[in-house]
Amino acid sequence: MINIRFPEYLRGKYQIMQIDRILYPIYTLGPGERLVLWTVGCSIRCYKCSNPELWEKNTAKNIEIENLGNLIKQAITGKKIDGITIIGGDPLEQIEELSKLLPHLNDITDDILLFTGYKYEDIKSLEKWQQIKDYISVLIDEPYIDELNDNKCVLRGSTNQNIIYLKNGFKEKYESYLSKGRLVQNVFYKDKMISVGIHNLERKANAACVPS
Repeated sequence: MINIRFPEYLRGKYQIMQIDRILYPIYTLGPGERLVLWTVGCSIRCYKCSNPELWEKNTAKNIEIENLGNLIKQAITGKKIDGITIIGGDPLEQIEELSKLLPHLNDITDDILLFTGYKYEDIKSLEKWQQIKDYISVLIDEPYIDELNDNKCVLRGSTNQNIIYLKNGFKEKYESYLSKGRLVQNVFYKDKMISVGIHNLERKANAACVPS
């Protein structure tokens, strides 16, 4: 398991992005061996969100985007990367920063999955969305709604959320992954165990819900 840490000397003052953690390999937030980035900041704040610690912006998580891109490339050199997943927080709350990071990630893989609590219909005509949409292969949209977590929808916490294929050629790959059902992966992060994936709700089957 790779946990990419950010040395203080890489935390600059220009073109800054706030990233909480980056882990690899993750098998539970998209098909294959994936690099997963958790961004900081979310104003949607879904009830029973699994990552409420990522709601508030945190300058301690600042890193220069150019340095971030280079650090990721160095860390995964020689590794098998089947895709990259960007989650949060809500990545679109740093959409300008994301537009600068995505070209670096696209150098690694063309399978980039992005989670957002915003509705695709509300963002697809925005100028800032136009700057990043060509880099994103698959989008999962809409906020998590606890009452709509049926413990069955895969790669989504609740049934209102949608899997939207923005590029051709990815549907078969993702449908094969979806056929496996919900998956959860336990990993060590900062000397503790964390559970990554789409969990089931205890009230319905023994277990719950949004991406960790």
